Amino acid sequence: MELDLANISEPFASMLRELSSLSVRDEIELTQIPSPTGIAPEAIAISAEIVHQTASDHGVSRLVFCRNPEVPEGWNSEFRIIGYAKSPIELEMAKDDYTAALPWEWLKDSLAAEKAGFAHEAGTTTTVISTGHGALIAQPQHAELEIRASWAPTSFDLASHLSGWIELLALISGLPPKDSKVMRIS
Repeated sequence: MELDLANISEPFASMLRELSSLSVRDEIELTQIPSPTGIAPEAIAISAEIVHQTASDHGVSRLVFCRNPEVPEGWNSEFRIIGYAKSPIELEMAKDDYTAALPWEWLKDSLAAEKAGFAHEAGTTTTVISTGHGALIAQPQHAELEIRASWAPTSFDLASHLSGWIELLALISGLPPKDSKVMRIS
């Protein structure tokens, strides 16, 4: 993935350049996308998406790396990483109250496994069950799991933060852990 860092100052740009050389799982595709406006004076956004050969419904996410030298209230740092991810899940899983808590624990575990130091984390996790009505009555009931999170990086190897986020997306999308000896049975 090539990054356009034209509007990013040094040394933030040098921290972000490492993201271009990150090797990712075959099932995940990374793309730089437009950053949300007004979030920070400097920001880049990356989309991470699960690539399935046959399924059109799959896990998607975005991660925004931000810098604001004025240290906005709540950031506790001039740097902030903001992420959003969602994936379809089985309906029975969405009905289990414990399921909504999993992405938050997986995020912390994934960042720690990648040695991505973080602090001042905040976020929400949500399970959504959708039921069709009217013209969509024939649509089967379906469910999604999502997480919205942000944190201040305390380690400035930003590639480790992106790697942790990618592993979180893989987990909520039902892929086996990357280091696992677990194999998918088809």
